[in-house]
Amino acid sequence: MNFYEWFFLEKDRAPAGLFSWSHLLSVTIILAIFVALAIILGRKFKNDPKNQRKTMIITSIAILALYIMKLSFLLATRNDVGNTFLENLPFFFCDMMVFMVPIAAFTKGRVQDIVLDFIAICGFIMGFMGNYFAGNIYATHPAFSYLSLISAISHSIFAFAALFVFISGQNKMEKRNIPFVIGILLVFMSLVLAFDYLTGKNYQFFLGGDDTPFGIFLDLVKGNLIAYQAIIYVLQCGYIGVFYLLYYPIAKAIKKKKGS
Repeated sequence: MNFYEWFFLEKDRAPAGLFSWSHLLSVTIILAIFVALAIILGRKFKNDPKNQRKTMIITSIAILALYIMKLSFLLATRNDVGNTFLENLPFFFCDMMVFMVPIAAFTKGRVQDIVLDFIAICGFIMGFMGNYFAGNIYATHPAFSYLSLISAISHSIFAFAALFVFISGQNKMEKRNIPFVIGILLVFMSLVLAFDYLTGKNYQFFLGGDDTPFGIFLDLVKGNLIAYQAIIYVLQCGYIGVFYLLYYPIAKAIKKKKGS
């Protein structure tokens, strides 16, 4: 067996398993690297809009490159090209960064403000949940393999983008933009839900838990898909609402402490 068969094709290798030591160790190391990088660059470019934009452009290129690398590999190594393509579109919650980071990098004004707020609010939870609760990845792949590492690096870059935006002070968090920030997610989720019903795919786990903790909620409603899908909407959109509810009093308290 050569390295290609071992690393890329995972020949004669067992899946890592969700929450296994190899899963947790690999994602923790990769996430820690990108968190540290976000802190360093965020502080360095805090009052430097030019380099802030450059960093977001590089981040968007990296995100798109990793997605293309994953999709190209899957299309090249699997027989059913059409089905493989439909199953690997950037339609999961975390995959929104494939669209959001480039938009933030190449737009200006209020549109950019809204998207930067969305990235700041959602990016870290995407990185955390996408790494530590990726039952769809680590239940079927070894931790040290091409597809697992692509997933871990991608989700860690999502967390990097959020922390970088926060630490460099790019997020505005204006209250007038709250409906638009939540609206981005609502529209995206609704389009994905329609796609799932049309194709039978399971993006955002709307049609089943797929070895992720979402399966707990499907069990709670005894398999009722409508109730289960409503829970997913509430969890994901509700997270943004809770974030805002906590952000404003905390920001106010910090500002008051600095002024005293």
